Amino acid sequence: MIGLPGTELGPDDEARLDRIRPASVILFTRNFSSVTQIKTLIRRIGEIAGPQCQLAIDHEGGRVVRFPEALPPLPAPRLFGEGRDPEKMRKAAKTAATALRDWGFSLNLAPVVDVLTPTSHPRMIDRCFGSDPERVSEMAEAFIRGMREGGILTCAKHFPGVGPAELDPHETGPKITATRKMMEPHLLPFRRAIAAGVDTVMISHILYPELDSSGPATLSEKIIAGLLKDEMGFGRQILSDDLEMGAIQEKHGIEEAVLRASKAGCTLLLVCKEPDLQDRAWKALRKE
Repeated sequence: MIGLPGTELGPDDEARLDRIRPASVILFTRNFSSVTQIKTLIRRIGEIAGPQCQLAIDHEGGRVVRFPEALPPLPAPRLFGEGRDPEKMRKAAKTAATALRDWGFSLNLAPVVDVLTPTSHPRMIDRCFGSDPERVSEMAEAFIRGMREGGILTCAKHFPGVGPAELDPHETGPKITATRKMMEPHLLPFRRAIAAGVDTVMISHILYPELDSSGPATLSEKIIAGLLKDEMGFGRQILSDDLEMGAIQEKHGIEEAVLRASKAGCTLLLVCKEPDLQDRAWKALRKE
């Protein structure tokens, strides 16, 4: 899965799309200037990348809405969690999904099913449904149902749970020292999302030394192949988080990251911004 640098496809962007033929393209706020422009961009992506290329977006609600001027309002997950009205969540998700589908999107990298704790990073507070694993599970299930009814695939993130992390993996590599027993409340929403039919699961970049001390979850066979696939029975698409994030890049080059994430069990590797890193990742995978 790759991202694009701007609102239009320049010659280099078109050549890279045609060369890599990514499984998915993800769009961000930087790719939007108007409804007419974004529809033109989406159409051109499809023409070059082909019909097999999924169009993806992070449409969580609240501040994580990439095109707020052009899509129906979707409040922050925290507000839905506080309201604890699954039917309201389902209807809002269905409305959002219908709009996304009309534009050509097929995959929404949501819901966030992380469980808040007293140590959660401030940027996670509005993105989460709350601190009660049952409530998080209940609202995530409703979100997944609504998105499915509107024709959009969903993604539970960030496995196996980033709630206790004090640091932001966008910037540096956090560590969660919780034991497996202590992580069970954070795994519950993923179990429930899987049972509800979530289409994909995204892996976090956090190190969980009590689960696997060899590296962050994104690169961990024990966590992805062992825990998520074998123990929890998830057999669908597994996404890395963006491999350009500081938590990965401060210790691992992009080539090492894509190869280790793939070996660990990730089936879709995200390189969301830098063209050079996208090309390097693609070349590394081709040589594998």
